[in-house]
Amino acid sequence: MDGTVKKRILLVEDEAVIALAEKHTLEGYGYEVTTMATGEEALAFFTQGGEVDLILMDIDLGRGMDGTQTAQAILELRDLPVVFLSSHTEPAVVAKTEGITSYGYVVKSSVGTVLDASVKMAFKLFEAKSLLAASERKQGALISNISDVIAIVGPDAQVKYVSPNVQRLFGWSPSEL
Repeated sequence: MDGTVKKRILLVEDEAVIALAEKHTLEGYGYEVTTMATGEEALAFFTQGGEVDLILMDIDLGRGMDGTQTAQAILELRDLPVVFLSSHTEPAVVAKTEGITSYGYVVKSSVGTVLDASVKMAFKLFEAKSLLAASERKQGALISNISDVIAIVGPDAQVKYVSPNVQRLFGWSPSEL
């Protein structure tokens, strides 16, 4: 073994033959794949402490929770990249995913290289989002702990940001400005 840790993917697919084929394809690209057939099963996996690095979610899961409902419920518990899978390309079906933080939409009939490329891109986007959030947290901590007042004023002369020190030094709350 080369010592690299395999990325773990949860594949939620209600059609057993498709799930097996997709699992085989993904494992061929070096991923560790766990499959589940229902949204309820996937949600229970996370509420019981299950860990994965990415979710591949079929939109139409038959009876019970559909993929979009399941993804929303999981994302309330964990911040994970979700890539939707579907054999449907109709605008109404695709639109169901637009209100959910997702990292892609793959048509099931796509070749394995497209699925692998989509998964890799989702990992890259998620990592970039995580790095940006960490940088923003550091910047916020830095700004709120310096003794100066920092203000950002837009070209329209509207105050966009004022550091919390404005209250300590001048008695105004940032929201008052």
